[in-house]
Amino acid sequence: MSAHPNLTITDINSRLPPVSEFRLMPWSRSYGGDYYGALKVAAKHCGLGEVPERYPGNWQHGTWPPWQKIQPEVLVYGAPKSSRCFVARPDEVVFLKEGGYRDVRAIGLPIIYTQPSGLERIPNSLLVMPTHSLVTDVIQPPTSRYISEIESIRNRFNFVAACVSAQCIARGMWVDELARRGIPVIRGAGIDDANALARMRALFESFEYVTTDTYGSHVSYALYFGAKVSIWGTATPALRENVLSDGAWAPFPEAVDKLFSEETARLEREYLKTLRTDPWNGVLDVSAGKLMLGHEKKLTPREMRQAFRWTPFGVLTGVIRQRVRSSQVWRAGSAAKRRLFANAKG
Repeated sequence: MSAHPNLTITDINSRLPPVSEFRLMPWSRSYGGDYYGALKVAAKHCGLGEVPERYPGNWQHGTWPPWQKIQPEVLVYGAPKSSRCFVARPDEVVFLKEGGYRDVRAIGLPIIYTQPSGLERIPNSLLVMPTHSLVTDVIQPPTSRYISEIESIRNRFNFVAACVSAQCIARGMWVDELARRGIPVIRGAGIDDANALARMRALFESFEYVTTDTYGSHVSYALYFGAKVSIWGTATPALRENVLSDGAWAPFPEAVDKLFSEETARLEREYLKTLRTDPWNGVLDVSAGKLMLGHEKKLTPREMRQAFRWTPFGVLTGVIRQRVRSSQVWRAGSAAKRRLFANAKG
């Protein structure tokens, strides 16, 4: 029997950092680099009380699987090739530089810079993580079959809960049907939640087993933090219409064709074959998580302050530059330059 026979979802939620919403930067500036409170995590790692005004550059906010090295721009969410880019792994640096990006550095993903939760892992507990939707999705895939499959195995575990992303909750996915089957729901990550990464780490350090229907960043995160991971059940289908509606993929229809090719599917099966197992036989492989998340490239606080230009001098010059660029004189000059170039081309 479980060491926590009377554990409830309220108990689980009380263990987690609270949701703390913040205002995201404009996409044209961040390209998602501040998603999930990444810069707040970095500032804390650096020993800073708040995020400096100086934006360090585009920071990859989720894992990019090796079998999807198809289009460099997609890996950094459409960031310009002139921008500074921070990615997880050295192989991604090579891929981006081959694609024309010049200023790229591997530093690991934001979640590896969170602090340990210190929570006790709950014996024989299962965290279910169904595929999450994106705000740009135009079609909602079916969910009933996967939930039925989870219900059929719940008695193998002493405690089962589902983690549903904030976006899925907003779209009405998963929650009601899980509730009808008696499976409690935990709010997962939201892109505008400053504590999203700390919440996810706390979950992965709390549950013994984590299962999902398809690969996503959560698979590598769970491995990294020591959960026993499986990819099991009927997969939520990836729909071409949803991918083409994503701003990162939309400009590259040929890349989307390759994404849905048999060759990409074959590579995915090869990479993930060891994880395709029953949830009660979940794989414990911290080293695999470390490899995918770029743990070997994790920066010390001093190294991160240097890389992000969050030194006293860097912060000061960044503030000055930002204020100059936001001034009326600068905006007027920039508008005049654009008109000049437009007339010259005409």
